[in-house]
Amino acid sequence: MARGGINKALVQGAYTALLGRGCRPSIDAVRIELGNTGSKTTIARYLKELQAVPSSAELSPQERVSAPILAVVVALSEQLAQEAEVTLAREREQFAAERTDLRSDLFQRTHELEQAQARNSDLTEELAQAHSQSDAVHTQLAGEQKETAKLQAKVQELFTQLAEKQNQLQTLNDTSDHARESLLHFREASKEQRDTLVHQHEQQVQQVEQQLRALARTLDSKQDAVIGLSRDNERLTSELTASDKRTQVLERQVERLNQQLAERTHTQGHMQAQISSLTTQLEQAHSRYEKLQHIYTQNLLDSERLKQRVLELTPAQP
Repeated sequence: MARGGINKALVQGAYTALLGRGCRPSIDAVRIELGNTGSKTTIARYLKELQAVPSSAELSPQERVSAPILAVVVALSEQLAQEAEVTLAREREQFAAERTDLRSDLFQRTHELEQAQARNSDLTEELAQAHSQSDAVHTQLAGEQKETAKLQAKVQELFTQLAEKQNQLQTLNDTSDHARESLLHFREASKEQRDTLVHQHEQQVQQVEQQLRALARTLDSKQDAVIGLSRDNERLTSELTASDKRTQVLERQVERLNQQLAERTHTQGHMQAQISSLTTQLEQAHSRYEKLQHIYTQNLLDSERLKQRVLELTPAQP
């Protein structure tokens, strides 16, 4: 794996190694010593800084001995950097794989959540339709109840009229009985005056008979009216019975719709529980992703600390 940019410590190690082998530390020689890496401008700048310090000929034996050690330290530093980069690459690949799995799981959970939300919307719409049907049935039932109340009021009115007609019929019967009693009394009185009052008696009898015929006709008319009222009463009673049956049918429909509404409400509660569970799983996936991100950041910090430690182990230039 290729190294990153060069630094002064690497150039100094190559510079010292060339001097140790008795070679001239030119820019090209230093770059070849570094593995043909690094900018010549950067190498030239570092060489200029290094050449400003005393040469190895002016160094003490102890200082010249540190040059190979410095080369070993630089080699170890490069090897540690390479191993750290390999480890970091492996961690990055593992993190990328785990992140891909998490994204796939998150996509699946999101798709399931969308399906659940769509199902919840359908159930909400069905529930609204059930409410609308229930309201319509309640409205229809209220109308039927009003119609039933009107019919009952009409029946009560007919019963009142029937009672009045019966009172009138009773009055006519009483009048007829009174007329008959008057006729009998008149006949008994007329027997005493038959001889003298025959003509007057016949006139009175004719008048009374006319009254009786009129009363009889009135009685027949009233009886026909009573019969008509009885028929109207039977018809209204039949209509009232039919209205009661329709009311019972509507009440059963309302009860069935209420039961369906309760079932829809239970189903909606179950779907809400599923949505809550999926939301919890999604939050757990986000938490795991954040943990992996934290581990990746920690690995980067460890790598930086390792490089810093290598630089600290490199002996400082006098």
